[in-house]
Amino acid sequence: MTDTHCPSCGSCGFPMESEDDFAGGNRDAASCSTCADSNGHLKPFDTVVALNADYFVRHQGIDLSAAVELARTLLQSMPAWAGKQSTLQ
Repeated sequence: MTDTHCPSCGSCGFPMESEDDFAGGNRDAASCSTCADSNGHLKPFDTVVALNADYFVRHQGIDLSAAVELARTLLQSMPAWAGKQSTLQ
């Protein structure tokens, strides 16, 4: 039986399907290439909030302030960011 499980980023929940989706192209990475650097280390929280908010604006047409709040709330619910606070407004 083939494993059809698609891992998701522990930072933002993004499904990681192709090698390019994983931080550093490493299929063992816990985070995606948006949330972590090429060594698999998470980028700063506010940077990841901004990157995810930008995605919501570009791909879902959400207003920037609402996108920032959505990204902040989403990330704070993920294991990688439990208890982290954002300074972005």
